[in-house]
Amino acid sequence: MSKHPTAPVKDPRRRVGSRSTSWQWIAAGAGVVALLAASFVVPRLFERGAPGATADRPASGPAPSFAERDAVTGDPVSSATLRGRNVLLFFSEGVMCQACFEQIQSLQQRADELERRGLVLVNITTDPPSALRQAAAAYGITTPLISDEDRDMSRAYDVLGQGMHPDTAGHTFVLLDRTGRIRWRNDYQTMFVQPETLLADIPRA
Repeated sequence: MSKHPTAPVKDPRRRVGSRSTSWQWIAAGAGVVALLAASFVVPRLFERGAPGATADRPASGPAPSFAERDAVTGDPVSSATLRGRNVLLFFSEGVMCQACFEQIQSLQQRADELERRGLVLVNITTDPPSALRQAAAAYGITTPLISDEDRDMSRAYDVLGQGMHPDTAGHTFVLLDRTGRIRWRNDYQTMFVQPETLLADIPRA
């Protein structure tokens, strides 16, 4: 009987192990790519509305006129009724943002300082009046709350899309002087600005 060389038998366990190792390397590579993508993209999601990021939005010049009503009291709040006073407009995400109403609370607690600075705080959101009335009661808001459901005022001041949602504002403050001109604005990145920081940022009359 002739002897023939016997071909080596491949261990199936080695094939499985090799394939498993390959998939592990592929998975690890995918994880690295995802991590790099996240580190590149995520910060940019929050760049909109960063302090000073208003190059294409006027920080001075005639303020768009508006004629609204306080959602709580029903009193008129308009550029005409506010003429002759320094007005601090605060555009925010509204009832979906707890920090936004805490921001209003924190400024109301500085009412004496606002008064010394001659500043009248007016808050604007895109929420319906009923929602703002509930929020005013819950947070003890006494400063004017404007319901800009039709977004006319928000569009006029170019604040939509400055936060996390394209159809709401982010955290934008606009200062109107006594003559009805925009003197300063800032689209803040954070959802809450320390009152002392905000008041330091606002130019004095």
